[in-house]
Formats: sequence, structure tokens, C-alpha cells
Amino acid sequence: MSLTRVAVLTMLVVSAAVFAGAVDYDNDFAKQLKFECPQDEVVTSVYSKFDGDAVDRRFKFGCGPAPGNARPRQCVWTDGFVNKVESAMAFMCPANHLVAGVASVYDSVSSDRRMKIKCCRQPGFRTNSCYFTEYLNNWTDPLDYTIAGNKVLTGWLSMHDNGHQDRRNRMVECQYGPNKP
Repeated sequence: MSLTRVAVLTMLVVSAAVFAGAVDYDNDFAKQLKFECPQDEVVTSVYSKFDGDAVDRRFKFGCGPAPGNARPRQCVWTDGFVNKVESAMAFMCPANHLVAGVASVYDSVSSDRRMKIKCCRQPGFRTNSCYFTEYLNNWTDPLDYTIAGNKVLTGWLSMHDNGHQDRRNRMVECQYGPNKP
């Protein structure tokens, strides 16, 4: 095999390895984020990675259908931000609503993000048996969350630490299904 072929094959293997681990994030560091699931879908996963040089996180959200063939189309964004910079965040969608979008802005002075959340509902469906997850990430570690089964995401909690300039996150999960007569 010629030296040129070896070089080309090596470059292809290295490129494949690099791109295999690449994530197509929904935001860039220190930039605004606005993510919305397609109509009739809700957030089913959240991946986030911290970068110490940028002192920020990038996010990647996944969407999927709501359980029970629900089509949550009655939606509302929060009126304002649900947290202040460098403060805890404790957000719950209104009753029987599911998270279907997230927006945030980066504050360069505090190296923190303020969030807005989009919540949607399907008339005739309700949430029940809600609970808080454990913390899903440690300081500066990736957040890799996927909701399972017929559960839905209805809230997001986080705490901020100035020493790490980062947030640890918990989610609120609920069962979801048609109202029972």
C-alpha cells in the first residue's frame, strides 16, 4: 500500500472517530438558546456539557410523542425567566402540562443562564405520581437525562455554585394519561 493511501485512510479513521462523538448542540457557548419540540411532541431528553474555558453549558434536547397518544397542543411559554442568575431554579409547569421547549440567555457577568420554559397540555389528560429525580450531574460534569416509559417531564430544578460557576440539575417526572371517569 502506498504512503498516500495510508495517509488518506488514517485521516478517514481519525475523522470518523472525531465526528462519531460530535453532538449537534442547540446552542453555542455564551449564546441565546431557543428550542421547541415539533407540534404534538414533548421533551424526552436533555444532554448538556460544561466547558471550563467558556464557563458555560451547551444543550441538546430530544423530543418524542407524549404517552397515551396525547397531542399536547395547548402551549404557553413562561411570562419571564424562571430563575435569577447565581440563584436556585425551581420550576414546575402548570397542572397537567408537559415541558415542550426551553429558552435561555447567557449572562456574561455572572457566567450563568436564565431560563424560560414552554409547557403544553392535552385536554382530557392529566399528570399524576410526580416525583423529583436525584441530581443528574455533578459540578462541571455532563448532564445526560432521558425520561423512560410513560413518564413525562413537568419541571426542572437546579442549584448554582459560584465556585464551580455551574449548575447541578434535577427533573420532575410524572405519569401521564387520560382522565379516568
